[in-house]
Amino acid sequence: MRLFCLLFVLCVGFNFASADPTHPNKNKIKVVIDAGHGGSDSGAINNTVLEKQIVADVSSHLKELCKDKNIEIILLRTEDKFMSLQERISKIEALSPDLVISLHANYSKDRERNGVEVFVAENEFTIKSSYFGTKILESFKRKEFKTSSLKSANFFLMRNLNCPAVTVELGFLSNPEDMKYLNSEFGQKFLAKQIASSLD
Repeated sequence: MRLFCLLFVLCVGFNFASADPTHPNKNKIKVVIDAGHGGSDSGAINNTVLEKQIVADVSSHLKELCKDKNIEIILLRTEDKFMSLQERISKIEALSPDLVISLHANYSKDRERNGVEVFVAENEFTIKSSYFGTKILESFKRKEFKTSSLKSANFFLMRNLNCPAVTVELGFLSNPEDMKYLNSEFGQKFLAKQIASSLD
């Protein structure tokens, strides 16, 4: 808790363009969207609803929403194909992005658990990652969507990337209310819109 309080204070005053001083305002910010799972790895499942498909759909909406913004969205997975974590890291590093957003959907035995969760790793990019993670959470809070506080996680992908990265759990497949968003075009567009608005 003390760590994230400090990080939040340090991040105040940042703006998206200044997150990487090598990219002036006139240049597009490069953001890689990692749609989790794929192929034989379906991720979380609720009946016929698959995490891998939900995050792929949200990724596509996000790219479309950002096409007229000063942001270059690159989808790491554009088809239903399995990609190992190491392969994802190699592809991301070849792209040299300013930010990576890894999208997932959650699942819990507690059907009451719901809302968006955002995670960052504790490494040399923690401050920048936390800035972006906080902006994503705030975009959902403005719409009175349930969120938790920014969380720390030692996820393999985030801790091994050479750039700022956040993992966004878009909601719980196990929760009936979250499912309304996760499993509908309207809801998926809403989720994508909030993330897109955080990148302005």
